[in-house]
Amino acid sequence: MGQSADIVATRGKWVTLIEVKTRNWNRAVQQCQAHEQIADYICIAIASNTVPERLIDLAMATGYGVLHYRREYEDFVWVVKPRLNKQVWPPQRRYWAKAHRGIVYAD
Repeated sequence: MGQSADIVATRGKWVTLIEVKTRNWNRAVQQCQAHEQIADYICIAIASNTVPERLIDLAMATGYGVLHYRREYEDFVWVVKPRLNKQVWPPQRRYWAKAHRGIVYAD
């Protein structure tokens, strides 16, 4: 892969990767494409006043999720929920999982 995601969450066998941006969501899309071989769910979290319609359209076309951080409410809302990524490549996923088993988790 050559890069890491901003947030990685696992639950059982499922892996979700999230790229976080305050601007330049185009870069987040590029980063998400690099995660398609290993992540079951891929999301972009954006902290902006509004969510661009082009990002929503692209997320719906690719299956990526979009989370919008609303500063005035200090919360996140789903703009687009992610779909299960069917492009996961098992050999790459196993390689990634083996490399990440040693991660120390915060208490």
